[in-house]
Amino acid sequence: MPPKKAAELVITPEEEEVLNQLLVEQMATLKPGVDYPLKRVANGLGAVIDALNAGESADEALEHFLTELDVYAFDMSRYTTVVAGNRAQQIEYDEEEVALEAKTAELKTENIELRGKLRETVKERAFRAARDEAARACREFPSRDASAEAIDALKRSIAEASVEQSKLNDDFNAKSADFALLFKVIDGLK
Repeated sequence: MPPKKAAELVITPEEEEVLNQLLVEQMATLKPGVDYPLKRVANGLGAVIDALNAGESADEALEHFLTELDVYAFDMSRYTTVVAGNRAQQIEYDEEEVALEAKTAELKTENIELRGKLRETVKERAFRAARDEAARACREFPSRDASAEAIDALKRSIAEASVEQSKLNDDFNAKSADFALLFKVIDGLK
């Protein structure tokens, strides 16, 4: 079997620039000593370019590069899926936060209204308690009609007693006059 001919890999200057830009962006956040997928892809691409420049067979380097590129594409699709899931979850959290803020505002408004109603209820209860206390005090004493009847009865009793006293005063005055006359007669006899 004749050896396979190396597939010619053509990288345009624009593609190389994009790859270099990605490499620079990835390298900016890399930690030293860690083997990142993009770094492996870049190293594989470098090995392919070096093999092509040296005029050697680039099959093995190309296969390694394509494997690393597939692994990187898989990692990126997995990363994209995770990012999309996180983004969707964040949007859901943001919507829930907005809904919770609206519900909180609604509950605060309801709380203010209920506090106002509570103040009114407390005032009404205090008024009712004072009214009930006044009504209880009023029930302890006789009614106006009963008091008026009692006053009228006392006035009649006073009038009757005054008439009786007048009679007694008249009798007393008459007897005093009789005694005075009697003492005069007794004094005249002496």
